[in-house]
Amino acid sequence: MTATDPDSLLAMMQNRRSVRTGYREDKPVSDADLRLVLEAGRAAPSAGNGQPWEFIVIREKETRHAIADLFKKQLQDKLELERTIRGKASVGGSVGFRLAPVHILQLGDPRTALSFPLRTQEEKADSHFFSSLANALLQMMLMAESLGLSTQYVSDVSSPYFSLMLKHMLGIPRDLRVYHLMPLGYSEEKPEASARRPLEAMVHFERYDPAKERSQADVERFVAQGTIQSTQYNWGTSKKG
Repeated sequence: MTATDPDSLLAMMQNRRSVRTGYREDKPVSDADLRLVLEAGRAAPSAGNGQPWEFIVIREKETRHAIADLFKKQLQDKLELERTIRGKASVGGSVGFRLAPVHILQLGDPRTALSFPLRTQEEKADSHFFSSLANALLQMMLMAESLGLSTQYVSDVSSPYFSLMLKHMLGIPRDLRVYHLMPLGYSEEKPEASARRPLEAMVHFERYDPAKERSQADVERFVAQGTIQSTQYNWGTSKKG
């Protein structure tokens, strides 16, 4: 086993994007590449080594499109809420992932909290559960990036309506929780990098540096800019994402 070049690894991490459009449904993902992506998830660290994840690999076109239709349907309530309260739709309406040739649905088994100490089970079971699932997801996305494959973070599948519909559609046991959908495939589009805070602005040595403390207005400006970029990409008016 050889050491990974740190500069190349960092460049790959910085190059990763959430790709929402441009997927090539006619260009399949090989079994070998799919297995590498899944193995990356299997190797992820988890709280208490509980390994709460399971994955459903969906290649059948009819099922993938049905999932995308569910996403679009449940999005309407979210858009209505945004328009009513904020006066505009600040969430995306793109369902480009329907054309990704592979959908990987990540499930979580909350019963794995039994691997935690008793106090942790009572105080932090949920946070450890979700952070463990996120670890697996990130490793899968990075492996996909290394293989020249695109992915997207589709978190809406965990909403009550969406998750119940998916459980019915895919025969998922009620004890498991639907966490995330990761479309996987080759895309003709690569979003530009979204804004990142400077490293110097977020790193503190030995003690918190009060000179770097952000005001409420600073945070609101930063969030607003990120929302603008995300909305533009989601609605197809920009390539940033």
